[in-house]
Amino acid sequence: MGRRGTSARKQVQLTVFDNEPEARMAEQRLFQEGIPCVTKSLGGGPGLWGTAYNLPHGIYVFEEHAMRARELLGLDADGVASGEGSSRESGLRTNWGWVAVIVVIALTLVVAGPTMARWFGGQ
Repeated sequence: MGRRGTSARKQVQLTVFDNEPEARMAEQRLFQEGIPCVTKSLGGGPGLWGTAYNLPHGIYVFEEHAMRARELLGLDADGVASGEGSSRESGLRTNWGWVAVIVVIALTLVVAGPTMARWFGGQ
């Protein structure tokens, strides 16, 4: 098939963005330059949290376009934007930490809510 058949072309992950809007902006930039790409939610999807908006998204390009795509998006060879001080993995751990805190607070309110309502003038 040669270069025309997409089945023989290898896709590689270019980078991972913290959320969908950032990934979509990068995707549009690549499309404007004629570089085909795919954006994929990496932390589940609409069925998991109700939305994929704030979940990490990866951008995939064909291997032959990877170097040019990195240049356009200002990424180094590892897919990290120049000037980013910390790795994406540490940011993801922090985000999941906040999810855990919110879940604990919500469960505490559900369990202690009726008692607190009685204390503060409820029935």
